[in-house]
Amino acid sequence: MQERRKRRGPIIDFLLLGLIVTLTTIILVIILSKDEFKFQKISASKETDTESVNSNLTTESSAFPGIRIVTDVSNDKRTPFAIHYPQTDNEVFNDAVLQYISDSKENYLGSMKKNKEKAAMGELNISLETFPYREHYYSFVLTKMLYLGGANHEISTKTFFIDNETGEQISIQTLLQNDENNLTTLAANVRKDLQKNLQIKDALFPDELLKATEPKWSNFNRFAIVDDSLKFYFDEYEIASGAAGAPIVKLPLSLINPLLASEFQIAMENVKPTNPPPTGDPNKKRIALTFDDGPHPKVTEQILNILDKYQAKATFFMLGSRVQYYPDIARDVLARGHEIGNHSWNHPVLTKLTQEQVMKEYNSTATEIEKAINHGATVFRPPYGATNDTINAEIPIPVVLWTIDTLDWKHRNAQQLLPNIKNNLHNNAIVLMHDIHQSTADGLDAVLAYLQGQGYEFVTVSEIMPYRP
Repeated sequence: MQERRKRRGPIIDFLLLGLIVTLTTIILVIILSKDEFKFQKISASKETDTESVNSNLTTESSAFPGIRIVTDVSNDKRTPFAIHYPQTDNEVFNDAVLQYISDSKENYLGSMKKNKEKAAMGELNISLETFPYREHYYSFVLTKMLYLGGANHEISTKTFFIDNETGEQISIQTLLQNDENNLTTLAANVRKDLQKNLQIKDALFPDELLKATEPKWSNFNRFAIVDDSLKFYFDEYEIASGAAGAPIVKLPLSLINPLLASEFQIAMENVKPTNPPPTGDPNKKRIALTFDDGPHPKVTEQILNILDKYQAKATFFMLGSRVQYYPDIARDVLARGHEIGNHSWNHPVLTKLTQEQVMKEYNSTATEIEKAINHGATVFRPPYGATNDTINAEIPIPVVLWTIDTLDWKHRNAQQLLPNIKNNLHNNAIVLMHDIHQSTADGLDAVLAYLQGQGYEFVTVSEIMPYRP
């Protein structure tokens, strides 16, 4: 018996070992099956509508060093989308951008899935604008247009401002030196800009505007540095009705330069002050010839030709209502080296208007001039010289009157133009004439010949202002 047990021992051991292996295998299979099932459940729970829509994803290089552009497009009939966003070598930044993109897609596709109207069609479009600043800073502006099959679409903006050397995302706090006093000043400028913008003024929601421009950091995190300005973006319907679209505030860096951290400040010596200090001989003879109420399709061109003859520069204060009809003449004035000023839209007595009406006269003309010449007017002259401290404070460019009135508008006599100037002539004079009267053009050659003979240099109003008391 003892010998038989010895012979059977190895067999039993082998059987036991096999049984253990089999049981172990079964247990592992069960565990792995459960894990796989669990993984499938998790994957299913994480699976979004984004993954159920076929799209074409491409990545391309761009004209900006270190910046790639990702394009994600779907031509799905019910839920089409076209999305563009930036990609850099910094994964933290890329993750932040991708999170915004993923959330936008999930919200869009999820909302459309809940829409029970089978015929309803949606649209998601996220466009990208890239603005370099100096050597390695970039502003990325992503504008989202979302349509969920209802009556209206929604427009919103997301911005990123980064140092592309370090990948750091730069906040508005960093930009403003983490100084709440700077934030308060900035907020006041943004609010004032919105309230003065006559194109959206009537559409503003006063309570929402005040709330959105409170000096809170969170109110100003949608920004971009674009050329020499700091832009702030507001979503559609955030502070105004749909008629205003998605408002944008543009503040010149020169205006807010002291608020900015040193690495973002501009060199103020490169910014031309409104009235630069005089740099030439204060005793040199200078005179500024100015022409109001144009442009005129015939007279203005005659005056330009006479000025060319004497290589004289002048300033033309234009009416917006006339620039609208003769933008080519306004462009010719600028092309010939003359200065263009704003003279209101239709020549009212500004002191008899409300402040809102005054600014409408100014802003509508400013818009028309910039549209015509791709350049803003540099000086403003109130019609009839009618102004006051309140008006002057609101007009954002220098307000300029005159020191010699030729009365050409009254006499309409070419022979009286020169005597009226001679009788009142003084150094650094600003002469008022009008480029809408043929008599002014007819008498101008004699005026220029005389003044040149007396040694006067013909300059613009902006050039003469530093020499004025």
